[in-house]
Amino acid sequence: MTTTFISKSILIFVLASRIVLAGSVDSGKVVVAGSSLEAPPPFWENSFWGITGNIDRAFPFNAQPFGPYFVTELQVPVYHYEGLGGFSANFTIHVDDSGIPGAEIARFDMSGISTSQVVLSSSLLEPVLFESNERYWIVGSTLSGQVNWNLGDSTFGEAAFRVGDGEWVFIDDTNVSGFALLGTPVPEPSTLAFLALSGLVLRNRRLASRYRQKLEGSAPP
Repeated sequence: MTTTFISKSILIFVLASRIVLAGSVDSGKVVVAGSSLEAPPPFWENSFWGITGNIDRAFPFNAQPFGPYFVTELQVPVYHYEGLGGFSANFTIHVDDSGIPGAEIARFDMSGISTSQVVLSSSLLEPVLFESNERYWIVGSTLSGQVNWNLGDSTFGEAAFRVGDGEWVFIDDTNVSGFALLGTPVPEPSTLAFLALSGLVLRNRRLASRYRQKLEGSAPP
């Protein structure tokens, strides 16, 4: 009986922790990283980096301090020229590997890109953990046509591009394309434990109340 109760208590604690984590991702989003740290990101009209079927564009960035963060959404200003296609694009996030894009940790698919210069948004089904001040890369690519990735106002920094599966070519002190990554700060372990245990205590009180009612109902008059 005791072993069963402890096992159930552990299960409830785990479930409560997951509920707290899920709730923290969906509420109070902030800009975790981006070209201008604004959402939606601004852009210069008719100024862009072109992404084609064989050219990928990449920009390094650092996650904001006071994290870590759960990242769930990407916003980018994009469009395509009439007649050139480019209705969809992929934007992937990579860890930094000795100064180049390394392992992919997130993928955002953008569809419905039109000839109008607009900011599109894409969300992840599962949040990705970003560490504070860590260096990451955002890489834009498309399978066909040309996607114009608008520049993020007057932001300057590093960039890289590659043709096909070739080596990355780096550019210093150049315009950075507009993007914004949104997410929520990860709750402190003490906060998680408190909220999860609060749910556990409440459930145990309900069980105890039901048990007393059962005993009182079965007692002789």
